Amino acid sequence: MSPGPPPLLHVRGVSKRFGGHHALCRVDLDLFRAEVHALAGENGAGKSTLMAILSGALRPDEGELVWDGRPVSPGSVRAAQALGIGMVHQEPQLVPSLTVEENIALGRLPERLGPLRMVARGRLREEAARALEPLGAPIGPSQRVSELRLADRQLVTIARALSVGRLAPEVNPGARALGADATSWLRPQTPLGARLIILDEPTSSLAAAEVERLFDVLRRLRAQGAALVYISHRLEELRALADRVTVLRDGRVVTTSPMAQVTGDDLVRAMSGRDVAALDAGASAAGEDVLLEARGLTQRGRLHGIDLTVRRGEVVGLAGLMGAGRSRTLRAVFGAAPRDGGDVRVRPAEDAELRPVRSVAEAMAAGVGFVPEDRRQQALVLTASVQENVGLVTPPGSLRRGLLVRRVLRAAAARAVEALRIKTRGLETPVRVLSGGNQQKVVLGRWLGPHVRVLLLDEPTRGVDVGAKAEIHRHLRELAGRGLGLLVASSELPELLALCDRIYVLRQGRVVGELTREQASPVEVLRLATGAADRGAA
Repeated sequence: MSPGPPPLLHVRGVSKRFGGHHALCRVDLDLFRAEVHALAGENGAGKSTLMAILSGALRPDEGELVWDGRPVSPGSVRAAQALGIGMVHQEPQLVPSLTVEENIALGRLPERLGPLRMVARGRLREEAARALEPLGAPIGPSQRVSELRLADRQLVTIARALSVGRLAPEVNPGARALGADATSWLRPQTPLGARLIILDEPTSSLAAAEVERLFDVLRRLRAQGAALVYISHRLEELRALADRVTVLRDGRVVTTSPMAQVTGDDLVRAMSGRDVAALDAGASAAGEDVLLEARGLTQRGRLHGIDLTVRRGEVVGLAGLMGAGRSRTLRAVFGAAPRDGGDVRVRPAEDAELRPVRSVAEAMAAGVGFVPEDRRQQALVLTASVQENVGLVTPPGSLRRGLLVRRVLRAAAARAVEALRIKTRGLETPVRVLSGGNQQKVVLGRWLGPHVRVLLLDEPTRGVDVGAKAEIHRHLRELAGRGLGLLVASSELPELLALCDRIYVLRQGRVVGELTREQASPVEVLRLATGAADRGAA
């Protein structure tokens, strides 16, 4: 029997420590051309550390990387790009003040020949358009990134990874760092440039149609000979796309198998070391008292007469396609986005009357909390500690004569860590070193106090592994059981169907339907969200 083709990249015995923490322990991994290799594992399993090593952002403490039969040690992102390795991060790594085309070519801008080293703007725009075209993104190369929504920023990040290598100079400085005398063996082989593309949760901000376009692009790249590493907590995506899967747990490889030979339950057990039960919502804890009411909520050109209510002990969902107005509705309710009409009223205490809230300060004073979609940009101070981030919403009793009482803040942070099982070395640990799932738990942890009556959540489990997702779901149902009202916006329909007692379906900034738990189904939600229900009636 003849041996198979050699791997494009062979990872041999790679280890990485951070202080006393062993992030990776003797990891072996083979990545082949024309293959999609899924990498799965809970938050903190070591996936991001391993990918940082492959993309040149970190150096391993031990082990070896063999690229196309040759030992290499990139040691920098630029050197890895010289090989043709592109990386798509879960959180878009872009410069908002620059244009789309400048971000796509960041660090490798094409230059005109001559002493002035001017940027070749024509080639810059041509290559940006080439990278964006297969994604089907309605994004202009000259647009500023600051003007783009989160989903479009993610598409720009993907386009940048696809274009790696095309804008490299003929003699790439990264070649010297790799110990190569010539660059011929470094030249990318795919039309867009990249030979190995690493995608870390690339669909977390994308709508269903954008996800399908991305999958089409990735399948074409695979057919053209590219190697792809795909990281996702959405197991259905791994099954739809991957040829093989490797599972990491606690920095070690647990298993590598053909995707067709493993079930979803197999993956969950390998990732967590245990069975993760599906959420059993049980009976609704909803009462009769209305805790939150929005009437005629309007935002010029975006929201059109939104009406909704949330009762005590009820989980209410906001469903809709990308751009339907889910996030805008939550921000307008919280007072974080302007309202051109309508009003929002909240019941601040058991025996109180509904009272109007017009700003973030009034909403918080009435007991309304908000977990936004983009935790890194809108919810966390990454350089601050777990305790300081939980304490950004000061719990009752934490202020005396205008001064913060650290003992009260510390106790509140400790309760959040225990209740949500936040994996951290301590309350003083900077949030930036936590995994994405644990960062999300920190955001949720600041709203656990008895003063919170209503909780607004935008994509509450975005970028969170299956184990942490089940824990967050369970905790949200527990909060509802204690009498809180929850309003949840999510692009994951199974999440809404599992969590919610009622679902409002939005389309183009309007509520087009309201479904009870018994009425809600994927088909019915999508009929309303796409307008198929209206066409059927016509």
